[in-house]
Amino acid sequence: MATSSTRFRMRDRSIASMHLFLLLSGVVLVASAIALSLLLSTVVRRQASSDVRDDLSHATSVVLASGRVGDLLTKPAAAATITSQLLHNPNVARVEFVRGEGKSSLAPGSDQVVYRKSLRASNGLQGQLLVLSRPIAASSRASSHVRYIWLSVALVFLALFAVLTLLVRNASRVLRGRRRVLEQQSEALLDAYRRLERSSFEAIESLNAAVDAKDPSTAGHSQRVEEIAVRIGRELQFDPARLELLRLGALFHDIGKLAVPDAILLKPARLTRQEFEVIKRHCNDGARIVDRFGPLRPVISIIRHHHEHWSGAGYPAGLEGETIPIEASIVGVADSWDAMTTNRPYKAMLSVAEAREEVIRCSGTQFRPDVVDALLSAMERDPDGFAPLDAQLDAADGESRVPQLYVAGETGAFGLAEA
Repeated sequence: MATSSTRFRMRDRSIASMHLFLLLSGVVLVASAIALSLLLSTVVRRQASSDVRDDLSHATSVVLASGRVGDLLTKPAAAATITSQLLHNPNVARVEFVRGEGKSSLAPGSDQVVYRKSLRASNGLQGQLLVLSRPIAASSRASSHVRYIWLSVALVFLALFAVLTLLVRNASRVLRGRRRVLEQQSEALLDAYRRLERSSFEAIESLNAAVDAKDPSTAGHSQRVEEIAVRIGRELQFDPARLELLRLGALFHDIGKLAVPDAILLKPARLTRQEFEVIKRHCNDGARIVDRFGPLRPVISIIRHHHEHWSGAGYPAGLEGETIPIEASIVGVADSWDAMTTNRPYKAMLSVAEAREEVIRCSGTQFRPDVVDALLSAMERDPDGFAPLDAQLDAADGESRVPQLYVAGETGAFGLAEA
């Protein structure tokens, strides 16, 4: 299921990336359109300026070819005639005759084109004939070309952006469609996985129940250890998820006894050393059984190490002190408490006071001290929860305790509750 979630996130990121790509592409297209339009407008204006300069040069040359150029500085009538003729050209804005070192009235920074013609009168007077064009920016021809460029570029880039938007939209629609299909398929797979998980858990629970069913004297042992362990876990302020793992570890702590021969498991007399070695294998055997069921793998350490001792004298790994998982220590105390307060063929049950004293005596050697403190605290809060089995049955007026299957919280694991 994690793989499907990853795929969904990847598709979401892909759609978001396409939208971001579309936005950035729009910005790039706008910037490119403006840059291209400015470039083409500059080229058009330069070309217009060159055309006007050529036109002024040609027009002035034709007009001046009819008389003496130098006399224009000394004969106002001739100058007026030339000026009148030049002004007939639509590109000519003004004609000036500058004598000596005089300057034109052309404004600085103007985009007007100036045609200059040096003049020398017969009396030695020198000057210039200046023919000024109309401003290029005000030229109707140049302006129309510039407007056409901006409009054309805008339309072209707008069309490109529209096509790009359409492609991104279609790609997004395809991805969303595929996501919906994948979600439906994933939901179907998740339902199948839940059914398989439920069936698998029922099978494991049945195996666990078979352990208790082997010996009538231990009937309900796993459920009682579960209840005691949960009470201790609450006293230690475990969060709900951690408390659920503790509950499952306690419930299945003895499942490995399936591999123990009945002749040893049900033996009413004291076990031999060799028989006890066989019994000790149930911790690792239980861990191997649970390891085959994914949802229960987090509780493997509880099942494997619930017989470890704080002093290091336990089994199967001989762990010592805080190297023992605290959940395993809790189950170990709960397991011992139920064993002490239940009648067995090979021993009589202890009273609550006797069992309490035994637990306190073994604190710091067999049992973890803070877990023992939590057990004692939980007993003060709810003494009935730690009463011997016979007292619990009497309190229940002989009603049977029937295990029922339910889904626990949001962990996805299944457990047993009692009706």
